[in-house]
Amino acid sequence: MKMRTVVSFVLFLAVAVCALPQEPDVGYLVGVGDVIEVTCFQHQELCGSFQVSENSVITFPLIGQIEVVGRTVAGIGKELERMLELDFFVDVQLSVEVREHRSQPVVVLGEVRRPGTVFLSGKTMLTEIIAEAGGLSPGAGTEIELRRIAVGQVLVFSTEKVRTGEEGRDIEVQAGDIVSVSSKKTFFITGEINQPGQYEISKGLTLMRALSQAGGSSKFASRDVEIHRDVGGEKRIETHDMVDIRKGRADDPPILADDVIIVRRRFF
Repeated sequence: MKMRTVVSFVLFLAVAVCALPQEPDVGYLVGVGDVIEVTCFQHQELCGSFQVSENSVITFPLIGQIEVVGRTVAGIGKELERMLELDFFVDVQLSVEVREHRSQPVVVLGEVRRPGTVFLSGKTMLTEIIAEAGGLSPGAGTEIELRRIAVGQVLVFSTEKVRTGEEGRDIEVQAGDIVSVSSKKTFFITGEINQPGQYEISKGLTLMRALSQAGGSSKFASRDVEIHRDVGGEKRIETHDMVDIRKGRADDPPILADDVIIVRRRFF
């Protein structure tokens, strides 16, 4: 008997929880700078576009100023209908939509095809905001930074993982965010090397790895290799003995962005 009572009580709770009203997804909330379009088929004089002022209002025919910031278009439409029916018309039916989203800016910088300000028109993920900016450019580097100014938070994502959708699909951007796509970091290698040219810097790249990436030294290469580097506007040249590095007698130096590696020809 007690078991039946417990089971009945659990079922009652389950039904009660399911019966609770679910919180609706209110959708886009109108903000300062947005332009809303009002259409009324019965009364053409009520149709038009209205920009939300800095005082959070629009000025509507017959009614005057009405506060709209923080409301949905459905809520604005119902309020306009109520006020018009109160004093002017019977059974007014309005259609309200946001014509221009201008109140929720996100700045997208760096290696995207159309850098600049993108205005949110609803719930938008990191991958979507990059697509809104035209997608990644060929010069995109290894990192995408999401700087959340309002809370002083910085999130960093792998460009490749965002490109494939492994990251960023569940990260919602917010008004005021700044998204920065880094540029490729490259180095240049020339001289007695099998594949001279410009190469992208990978994480943890060192001089030995850079030589290997460029196909290795030619048979005429000297054991001394130079790294030409700009430090604070000053040109510096480092000379490294590759024999000592290979044998562990010297450190294998890191390669930095814009380094120029010169593999000298040996003299017999």
